[in-house]
Amino acid sequence: MPDSFFYNTEAMALHPVTLKKTATAEEIQADLQGRIERMIARDAKYAGCEAPTPKPIPSRSGGPANWTVTGFPNLAPGCFTALVQIVDQARLEYELVS
Repeated sequence: MPDSFFYNTEAMALHPVTLKKTATAEEIQADLQGRIERMIARDAKYAGCEAPTPKPIPSRSGGPANWTVTGFPNLAPGCFTALVQIVDQARLEYELVS
């Protein structure tokens, strides 16, 4: 008797399902700023870093994020790599809506 819970793991690997939170640019920016503030609380060298504003970009269905940032305002010395990591993580978590 076949197992009714059998999954085709090969097909699942080709088409992973990831549920993203939907948010406006302002909500994503506020989340980014919160993450930056937590980073500053751990290490004061990041003081002065500010969250960038998300901008919509075209995206294929099921593809990468539908938003990006076009720069980092008031970039403090030593912040670039940390901010890129924060934005990259948020792009995996959020879908931008109008």
